[in-house]
Amino acid sequence: MAAATELTWERGYNAVTVDAICERAGVKKGSFYHFFDSKAALAIAAMESAWESRSRPTLDAAFSAGNPPLERLKQYFEALYRLQSDMSKAGGRVLGCPFFSIGMESGGLDPEVWEASQRYVKRKRKYIASAILDAQAEGLVDVDDIDDAAQSIQTLLEGALGRARVMNDPEPLRGLYPQALRLLGAKRSTEQA
Repeated sequence: MAAATELTWERGYNAVTVDAICERAGVKKGSFYHFFDSKAALAIAAMESAWESRSRPTLDAAFSAGNPPLERLKQYFEALYRLQSDMSKAGGRVLGCPFFSIGMESGGLDPEVWEASQRYVKRKRKYIASAILDAQAEGLVDVDDIDDAAQSIQTLLEGALGRARVMNDPEPLRGLYPQALRLLGAKRSTEQA
């Protein structure tokens, strides 16, 4: 599972072969097919593993109901910046969002993998929407449609993650919070900036 997650995130779904996954994991190809029917089945299982081990804990921490609504967004953006910076400093690459990357690559080639990637992208958007809904209830933002606003914030975030990956530089992630506040029509205060 770890080998599939790492290789897919590093190289891309279409570039990774079952042979490469088996080599990285130190297993025989027959063992792979004992547990998985296909590379697609492994990719779907690996996405669930990545969600449970990495994405969900990060989101749960940042979007805790104990955090003020707009602070949740700020904490999430900062966590993503730290993650991408740490990867870069460790001699690796800035890799962006694994679910978004897999979704971009697999769309027409592996519909079941694409559909799975979309489930995780939507799960992330629900966290964002909950923060916006709470911020709206507290009069901190001015949005007409919570789902549209969450989609706009996610588009901003995924675009910055994509740019960071292409540039191999986490800096496009640095200024997301003020941009998100503008998109949400946030009423500025010193604690929001």
